[in-house]
Amino acid sequence: MLLVMAWAAHQFIEPSEAKDQLFDWVKIVVPLVELGLLFAALLFWIRNGTFRMAVNADRFEVVDPLSANGSFSVPVSEIVQIKQTHQKNSNFSSIRMHMKSGEQIRITQNHHYNRAKLYAALAKANPDIDLPKSAWRFKQV
Repeated sequence: MLLVMAWAAHQFIEPSEAKDQLFDWVKIVVPLVELGLLFAALLFWIRNGTFRMAVNADRFEVVDPLSANGSFSVPVSEIVQIKQTHQKNSNFSSIRMHMKSGEQIRITQNHHYNRAKLYAALAKANPDIDLPKSAWRFKQV
């Protein structure tokens, strides 16, 4: 796409010294950007991880291949509450899991999963967890 944009600019910008300077920079920047994108694509292809979220009678586990901070495994019996909040002024939403120890763990929203099914599985594994009334509504803070 960058090459098409560079070609279009070369065709439609009137010849001048400024155009020559611009294309001197384009000749440097475009290959660097292309190499950076190729490197990123190769990195994701090599890592090729799979997002996994699992709930059973004993544990709640999330494996996030893109974020080591997003991966965790906790006993279901230690979960006290899950809160969904939305900060109106910054347009930031978060889902936090509160543990008996006082620790709070953020549950990722970067991957597609069904929150309603997740909450149903957690309620089945531990009926004492305080879950949001709706998986789709966030409390304004």
